[in-house]
Amino acid sequence: MKKLQLKKHVLTGIAYMIPVVVAGGICLGISRIFGGVDIQEGTIAAALEQIGNAAIGFTVPVIAAGIAYSIANRPGIAPGLAAGTLANVVGAGFLGGLAGGFIAGYFAWLAKTYIKPPKLIEGLMPVLVIPVLSTLAVGLVFMYLIGTPLAMIQQGMTDWLLSLQGESGFLMGAIIGGMRFDMGGPFAQAAGAFCDAMLTQGVYAPKAASMVSGMTPPVGVAIAVFLARKRFTKAEHEAAKTALPLGLCFITEGVFPFLASDPLRIVAACTAGSAISGGLAVIFGCLCPIPAGGVFAIPFITEPFLFVVAFLAGVAVTAGVLLLLKPNRSAAAEDTEEDYDFTIEFNTK
Repeated sequence: MKKLQLKKHVLTGIAYMIPVVVAGGICLGISRIFGGVDIQEGTIAAALEQIGNAAIGFTVPVIAAGIAYSIANRPGIAPGLAAGTLANVVGAGFLGGLAGGFIAGYFAWLAKTYIKPPKLIEGLMPVLVIPVLSTLAVGLVFMYLIGTPLAMIQQGMTDWLLSLQGESGFLMGAIIGGMRFDMGGPFAQAAGAFCDAMLTQGVYAPKAASMVSGMTPPVGVAIAVFLARKRFTKAEHEAAKTALPLGLCFITEGVFPFLASDPLRIVAACTAGSAISGGLAVIFGCLCPIPAGGVFAIPFITEPFLFVVAFLAGVAVTAGVLLLLKPNRSAAAEDTEEDYDFTIEFNTK
């Protein structure tokens, strides 16, 4: 029996979806730059908005097709696209795309594995028999079984997120930011996937929280190193030079060299800073229509100045907490490090 490998299939679908969201989100962002909030019909900004919305409309079919392809290879693409399109039609959105991708993929895989046709029509299996049967199956399941319940769940989630204001909005952003505690691990990936899902529904505040909280840890740790160099090793001094630009580009993994040597203090400081920056981004009304970019995405973000304020606040908290927790290094430790560096240099000559 085929292993489920649910995480692998979901990540494959997301990998195919991300470029579509990026293209659509940037078009929407550019349209806001030129057209403002009230975009006039017949303008370039209106055309860009239409292009962006069209691209965003493909995100659910693409993730469903990506999941189905990961499960069943090429025979899964057609039923996966059909499942994602039906998810949009019935209002099931991202959740419907996930469910439809798995249904289409596994049905196509079962058909490919267990249907043994005569040799005369064997060549028609991947282009006719499997896509048609799988599309019919997933379509009927959506129309009569899971479409409406998934649509209700999706709409309820979207309405709840849109209703969050003030303290509740800060809490949502802080939770999204706090889930960065594993620095790109499964919890951070889950938060990122949720925020990407909300992009497909036109809910952009969670992604603003996700992006600013993902930028915060590497930059905050790097600033702490620059402010108190004597508390860190020479290797960490060099790592800080790399972590700073990585953080600005929304690559949280820039903090890994520090995490390996001092996990408890780094996690505590980064979680605090990310929670603050994520929460502030939401209550400041920041909206991010694209899933990646870091500082390069700022021109496309609603309330860009306040987004930067939230980011700087999170960086300050991260650096401050880390400096409070980080002890001074002893002179013996510094001497040992210097001797060690000298020995390595001497032996390599």
